[in-house]
Amino acid sequence: MNRFLNRKVKATSRKNIEQPIVEESGMAVDFLNECAACWNALDEARRKLRRSLMYSYGDQWGDYVLDPDTNNYITEGELIKKNGKVPLKNNMIAPILNNVDGQLRQNLMRPVCIARDQSESKIGEMMSIAIEYVHDINELEEVDSASMRMLLNGGMTAQRIEFGVNPSRNKQDVWVYEVNPSRLFFNTNLEDVRMWDVTCIGELFDIPLDDLLAHFGRTPHEKEKLKLIYGGATNYSYVASRGVQGDESRLLSFYSPSRNDLCRVILGWRLESRDAYYWNDTMHGTWGYLPYNEESRKGLDAENEKRREDAKKEGVEDDDVLTIEYTYSTERYWYYRYMSPYGHVLKEGRSPYWHGEHNYVLHLYPLVQGKLGNFVEQFIDQQRAINRTATLIDFIRGTSSKGVLVVDDEAFESMTREEVVDEYVRYNGVLFVKLKPGQSIDGVVRQYNSGASVAGDFELLSLQLRLINEISGVNSAMQGQAPKAGTPASLYAQQAHNSSLNLKGLFDNFRTFRRRRDNKLMKTIQQFYTENRYIDIAGNDYSEEAKWYNPEKVQNAEIDLTISEGYNTPAYQMLANDFLMELFRAQALDVKTLLENTSYPFADKILEAIKRNEEQMAQGAPMGGIPPEVMQQLQIGQGSPNEQSPPTDVDTQMQEQYSETNLPQV
Repeated sequence: MNRFLNRKVKATSRKNIEQPIVEESGMAVDFLNECAACWNALDEARRKLRRSLMYSYGDQWGDYVLDPDTNNYITEGELIKKNGKVPLKNNMIAPILNNVDGQLRQNLMRPVCIARDQSESKIGEMMSIAIEYVHDINELEEVDSASMRMLLNGGMTAQRIEFGVNPSRNKQDVWVYEVNPSRLFFNTNLEDVRMWDVTCIGELFDIPLDDLLAHFGRTPHEKEKLKLIYGGATNYSYVASRGVQGDESRLLSFYSPSRNDLCRVILGWRLESRDAYYWNDTMHGTWGYLPYNEESRKGLDAENEKRREDAKKEGVEDDDVLTIEYTYSTERYWYYRYMSPYGHVLKEGRSPYWHGEHNYVLHLYPLVQGKLGNFVEQFIDQQRAINRTATLIDFIRGTSSKGVLVVDDEAFESMTREEVVDEYVRYNGVLFVKLKPGQSIDGVVRQYNSGASVAGDFELLSLQLRLINEISGVNSAMQGQAPKAGTPASLYAQQAHNSSLNLKGLFDNFRTFRRRRDNKLMKTIQQFYTENRYIDIAGNDYSEEAKWYNPEKVQNAEIDLTISEGYNTPAYQMLANDFLMELFRAQALDVKTLLENTSYPFADKILEAIKRNEEQMAQGAPMGGIPPEVMQQLQIGQGSPNEQSPPTDVDTQMQEQYSETNLPQV
């Protein structure tokens, strides 16, 4: 008890590290039903997500409608085919999402940890390198791109942060996993856009039996128990008849796995509470909670009495002793359970993380008064109108007359009808016509063509195409399309800038999600990176000292760090290179300093060559690695410094080798 209370730790950083001993009840049916209720409450949100994904990347005629002939529900595409038409589609949603994805990738920024105390700037650099390393091994650019697409199609996205062994990478580290929104559940009474009112969150997992036994079978007895619980699971390889078509996510249920050979595991986190003593150590500036029992109270009183006795020996009055103040309170803490579909608890405990929270990062956008929006859904009607107009135009063209030939049957007495048709379509064909007095050839053979369209169809199609771009905010200027003739460059640039404002809220909102994710990622790194390690992926942006990650310096520096964003775009790098070049021209920087801070792709090779030549000169060796025998022959050929000897083959060889190692001018 005394060792726990007298630890020198930062306030709010280790307050939940002491975990209570939890007795495994074996069953958690009530909590399982609560998780099922949360998952069922999100059914409408998942339906909208599936519909948006269908219009973005799938069948845009997949909505079900009532067949008037059979009184059954069939897809719109099937009904159109039944009526003799061809269901055409012109996907205008996918280019919009691709443009948003391109804008995100182009402006993707990296996290930078900034120490508020200037003396701890190296600690901020250490954390920045560590987070950049975790971004690299997790390929978070692709993960964030997929999360953005889920946010656009369903209005919700989430990621999970864990520390452990990743079988795919065969490595133990901090990992970030993308969460399928169809498998995600949380309490649906959310109104805070920062997700501060989340009280229950979890995910559905379908894993093979071998993975289940490896994760939760800690003893032979537990493995046998798991086999009894999941008696129907097998280890055979299952091959779906429709692979990679999203059927597993579309046909999910809470209690049943997506495939017969998999085992359903439900992970649920819940914010729970208990009676506790809230203590505040006025001597060390720490605080926390202890179980509300007699043992905790006696321990706190004993520590205060010991401090009074020690202070009395030093001549300090009792009123001046810094004691531990405590009072009755209610502690809120996050508790997790891995459960089977029948309510068996496979694993449970309080949050093992120093941040004391769950390991999910949930984001909903837009969330207005508890209602979840959908970016793609707002212009699905325009997409349907475009498809219907295109199908209607195609149907009218297909049923109208095109090149109908009208022939006077009595004019071709010497030819049959088949011969007339063959001669008409044959190259250099000859028709023998018997004209009546006063009759012209136009009166015998005439070809008709229909207008093949309804007036205003193409204007309607053009209107729908323009509306879908205006509603989405991705207009022609933002897509990079060529402007109309005569458009000034300044006007086109202003149009591109104004169009980007339509999506600024979306990108800023997603940047907030990434900042919250990186903040939790930073805390996880601080907790589980317990050994010194050298991380050499930062290039020239950080000092060599900061690349050595020192957990003793970093672990207690949480409140001195904040997460900001450092730009890593080509435009920013070009601006930095130009600024460094101006300093170099002004002789404010030398060549080595310039190369150490620039982002030119060849800077590292040139800098390495300069350092190698400097080391050779310090050791007395010639620059460029010229062999000693060549230098000896060179000295013999030169003779006295005052003598001018004609160039030899050795001189030519030396000059060629030196020219190969000579550095280019910067």
